[in-house]
Amino acid sequence: MMDGHGYESDEQTVSSIDKCYQSLTWKPFQTSNWSSLYNALSQQIPAVGYQVITDKGFNFSTVDDAYVCQKKNHFQVTVHIRVLGNPKYVKTQLGLNPVDNFYLRVFGVKVEAMNQAITIEQSQSDRSKRPFNPVTVTLPPDQVTKVTLGRLHFSETTANNMRKKGKPNPDQRYFMLVVGLYAVSKEESYLVVAHVSERIIVRASNPGQFENDNDVLWQKGHVPETVVSHGRVGINTDSPDEALVVCGNVKVMGTVMHPSDSRAKRNIQEVDSMEQLRRIAQMRLVEYDYRPEFASVMGIDSLHETGIIAQEVRNVLPHAVKQTGNVTCQNGETIENLLMVDKDQIFMENVGAVKQLCKLTNNLEMRIEELELWNQKLAKLKRISSLKQTTSERSPSRFSKISQVPLQKKAPAIKPKKVPTKQQQCSKRIFQTTVIALISVMALCALTISTLYILYVQEEAIEREPPPTQNNFTDIASSLIPSVYTTMTAIKNSMSTTTPHSSAEGQEISFCDILPCDQEYCCSIQQSKMRDMSYEKWLYSEPRNLSKVETNGKWHNKPGFSSDWIDTSISSMQIMENQQVISRHFCRKSLQCGSGIYFYAIPVNKYTPINLRITLEINTTEPLIIYQCRMTLGNICNRGTYNRKKREASPESTQGLQHQWILPVARLFDSEYHFRVATPDLANCSTDQHFAGILYTDYFLYFYRECN
Repeated sequence: MMDGHGYESDEQTVSSIDKCYQSLTWKPFQTSNWSSLYNALSQQIPAVGYQVITDKGFNFSTVDDAYVCQKKNHFQVTVHIRVLGNPKYVKTQLGLNPVDNFYLRVFGVKVEAMNQAITIEQSQSDRSKRPFNPVTVTLPPDQVTKVTLGRLHFSETTANNMRKKGKPNPDQRYFMLVVGLYAVSKEESYLVVAHVSERIIVRASNPGQFENDNDVLWQKGHVPETVVSHGRVGINTDSPDEALVVCGNVKVMGTVMHPSDSRAKRNIQEVDSMEQLRRIAQMRLVEYDYRPEFASVMGIDSLHETGIIAQEVRNVLPHAVKQTGNVTCQNGETIENLLMVDKDQIFMENVGAVKQLCKLTNNLEMRIEELELWNQKLAKLKRISSLKQTTSERSPSRFSKISQVPLQKKAPAIKPKKVPTKQQQCSKRIFQTTVIALISVMALCALTISTLYILYVQEEAIEREPPPTQNNFTDIASSLIPSVYTTMTAIKNSMSTTTPHSSAEGQEISFCDILPCDQEYCCSIQQSKMRDMSYEKWLYSEPRNLSKVETNGKWHNKPGFSSDWIDTSISSMQIMENQQVISRHFCRKSLQCGSGIYFYAIPVNKYTPINLRITLEINTTEPLIIYQCRMTLGNICNRGTYNRKKREASPESTQGLQHQWILPVARLFDSEYHFRVATPDLANCSTDQHFAGILYTDYFLYFYRECN
């Protein structure tokens, strides 16, 4: 298949799991210079099928937004070549020339100067390096030829590859890797096909000198010994289309939990179990073998399995089948719109089918009991009939001929007594038939339950929700607070009289430490055209005077609790995504921050993406309850580009020591929230405003995007 000159294999077997992950993406290179191949009859053969895979040596750096290769670490390239026909000639400027042989060549180019080639070296048995020579290959007709090139290195590094203060160098240079197939004719080489990779950074330093790029996507969770990823996770695949995609087998030692609380559901209706039994009966259970070229790409170890066919399930249960895009097999063949089955839906169908079978079994049991009662009655009738027959046989020997006359008249009455014997035989046949049918149904139930258990072990959960419409972005008003509101003019005036960063130390909500701040996300609407919102600064109509509610040292209408007041103020408040603390530094001079009422004006950095999820965490020293008494949403930034994929609705209240609220801050120009921290069962959103600082503490948070 290939000449060993200038080539030394890795002497390693690449597992199917390693093949599942392709680190670099490739595209055609210099297509204008490609030469066509012809067969012995001078007929042009179809284009050569060509696929390049980098098996090892390249890691993606999120900080650098590029793949990184260490110069001292080798990489490996696998090439798949498919030729339809027997190539004998190559087309040149002088016509068709006979092909002597084919060879593969690997080299690098500079992104800023594509005509400058970078030499690729190869490690030898004595650990020395020498330039990598082209590898001669043989291309049998109508077959796929696989060539693996191992222990390869770049002969030099990219310029300016060291970071500055932990950030990428602005003058960073990049390489691109080229793998080409050439035809040799009369000692001249002609390019047949070539692919070039995306940009690559080659460093000579130890990877340990750079921070772990995974820290950007993975963060420490709030629960001890947990980590959190703010994106989709792919295992053995670089293109996950769900929250978690595993290319290979999954071993679960515990259970898989699914949300099933009735409080999270609506439109609850009982399904027709008879219809589910009918659909399950229509599904065909088959044994099959996966194609090796498909199994190697998807990381499937066991080729022989038992299951169902997605196309057949789609005809019976359409919502249990989903299209997942195109899949390219190892031999270059593409399966368009691969179908996958939601086995959780199949499992629920089996539950309904078993429920219907249980109903049928119960009916059969009742029928059997009735038949047993009829059988007992028939047995009694048989005994009575036999006694009468015995009496009629003995009577002629004891009585005279005159007494025999009545007996002859009674004889016709005795003959019908033989009818119960035939009924008894019929009853026995019915009983036997019913028992056999019951045993068959029980066996079918056992088989169905076994199938249920197998499907349950292999179940996978898929969660999706359609994007909302623009009508969802309405003002959520609450009339629970009996206080007097003023317009947002007071806050805007206070903001205009101060500098844009009037808070202490110029603090604002910023995510530049974890996300690139290279694009502004300010609203496209003009300030003069902003609609008149009800952004009220919730002020009490008059200062809280405790003397109005205190009479003779006792609180008017005060609940009956002990004299030890519970502290309803919070201990800390922060944004979970960037661990930024919201303290009294966000208080403004024109707003009240004390005596149970706190107003915070919080600017949001203009580089904050509008689709970023922002979670507010509030911690208390006592087990308290926090109500969200009011939420006012302002103008929406980039309404047309917003696409929410998960429900972000927060509850109306939380209870305990740690409280988390998902707030739609990022996609809005400004928004306002009113939280009331109270002792359980002593206060809520409708409690008198004069009890602020005694039974509860009010926190008003006003978020606005800092775009000036």
